[in-house]
Amino acid sequence: MESPDWVTDMPIVFKAIMPHGDELLPFTGEDAGLLVLRRSMAAIGQALRLSAPDLLLIASPHHLRIPGHLCIADTAYAEGSVAAGDDGYRRQVELDRGFNRTLAEASASAGLPPARVSFQTSEGPLSTLPLDFGSLVPLYYLIGGAGGPRVCLVGPPRDLGLRPLVRLGEEIARRSGERRVAFIASADLAHAHQAAGPYGFDPAAASYDALVQHAALAGDLTPLAALSPALLDAAKPDAPWQLAILQGMMAGPERVEDFAYARPSYFGMLTARFDAR
Repeated sequence: MESPDWVTDMPIVFKAIMPHGDELLPFTGEDAGLLVLRRSMAAIGQALRLSAPDLLLIASPHHLRIPGHLCIADTAYAEGSVAAGDDGYRRQVELDRGFNRTLAEASASAGLPPARVSFQTSEGPLSTLPLDFGSLVPLYYLIGGAGGPRVCLVGPPRDLGLRPLVRLGEEIARRSGERRVAFIASADLAHAHQAAGPYGFDPAAASYDALVQHAALAGDLTPLAALSPALLDAAKPDAPWQLAILQGMMAGPERVEDFAYARPSYFGMLTARFDAR
């Protein structure tokens, strides 16, 4: 199959899946599975910094969501915190509002109406939206200290199916131009692994996690967009929508790096970094 024209330009210089459970933060406790994931998250963060992106685009399932629309944070800043006992972590990032127009155009071309969301003021320190934990946890590893690239935050809808989101990824890659864009699909896998968990137990959870692991290790997420809604409903992942965007950005099967999977509690977590070169 011939690759799209944008593939040779490599507009998306970095692509990764990162989970966002609070327990991934190093001050929240120890577990063998968590340590494996943390090492992989740290490796992904180091690789991102070496790639020197102009901007960091994060798709999170816990960011603002508007039914039937791609929600785009359109404030000057976003900020938030995670607390764990006496420890905690706080982050403020500057948003790349200039790229929001590109995101909106890409979304409209994909048949997905965009919604640019602002709050309080249009400029200045009061122009800020909350950073959800789906963004905060990856950012802990991606931006080590002060500074770093500007950030774009999007919340994909869950009511339009996955195909428009695959097209969205294609359109973002096509329209990125000379901008060096890094994309993070913030995603946890199935949430129905334990009867005592908040979503109960369903055998579909193990099936879903196995399918995602196989696709990620193959460097080809295409099969995931064809999974049945019944399986997704039973397994209760929060990953499909972000992974669909990532699929659209990929140049066919890609090399996978920094892969890890663990299930230290009722939901599965997976890390993977993809490289088309």
